[in-house]
Amino acid sequence: MFDSYRHFRDTPKYHKLVGEGFLIVEFKCPIEEEVFRSWSECHYITYVISGRKKWITPQEEWLLHSGESVFVQKGAYVNQQYFEEDFCVLMFFLTDHFIRTFVKNDIGFSQQSGSGPFIQKPIYQIEVTNSLTNLYSSVFDYLNQAPDIPVKMVELKFRELLLNIFSNSTNQELINFIVKMALTGQTPLEKVMEDNYLYNLTIEEFSRLCGRSVSSFKRDFQAQFHMPPRKWLYQKRLDHAKSLLINSEQPVQQICYEVGFENPSHFNRKFKECFKLTPLEYRKSKSLSAVRAGN
Repeated sequence: MFDSYRHFRDTPKYHKLVGEGFLIVEFKCPIEEEVFRSWSECHYITYVISGRKKWITPQEEWLLHSGESVFVQKGAYVNQQYFEEDFCVLMFFLTDHFIRTFVKNDIGFSQQSGSGPFIQKPIYQIEVTNSLTNLYSSVFDYLNQAPDIPVKMVELKFRELLLNIFSNSTNQELINFIVKMALTGQTPLEKVMEDNYLYNLTIEEFSRLCGRSVSSFKRDFQAQFHMPPRKWLYQKRLDHAKSLLINSEQPVQQICYEVGFENPSHFNRKFKECFKLTPLEYRKSKSLSAVRAGN
């Protein structure tokens, strides 16, 4: 999968500004495929300068056009591109630590702060006001002067962006999420795994999403789920594949990729180990059972 944060952080060719806990980058999408999967270990704010792009999860889709902005939670997504028009975007990556420091030092919210219910979403729409548009535009000046701009000035610009978002009550759902996340502490294992198990991430990548070393991730996972993470992932993916075989008409190969396997032969072998039938045999057996039950 395309590791967006580390790609932009480590590839010299992009206009970018890098600081402690944050990254600002301007780019045209480096992926040539129309539909691809990407992930990030950091949350990020996206502002579309031109073109459009879609973010897809198993539950929902978000299509962004020029002039629109969203906050995307760290994790994995399917992305769809539209090549009939140029796509250009600003991305503001920020770590959990940067967010917590911002909330503590710039907002000073207590555990009871925020208004309205806490609504968990993968992606939050950001209202783009004139002041926010001007702020995004000013970032171009910084990017054109990089790397001569002091890191502290860039950090102040990043904090100004977050303060602008917090000053607009239309963004209340996002505000509540940021405050809740900042006050919660370490990223919950269960949420990360449930949100991302259908994507072909490695154990090392899952550990980064959880903000842990690989050894700490494996230890905490075993304590919580009472099995190794790889075994848990296989069970979840194969159970989901079984449901798709029964309840959809998708080809077996498409189901293989949809549930996080990269190799159809490997998928067939693991499925048979678990359910004693190949995926195609399982689908046929369930179809026959349904016909007999109908008679």
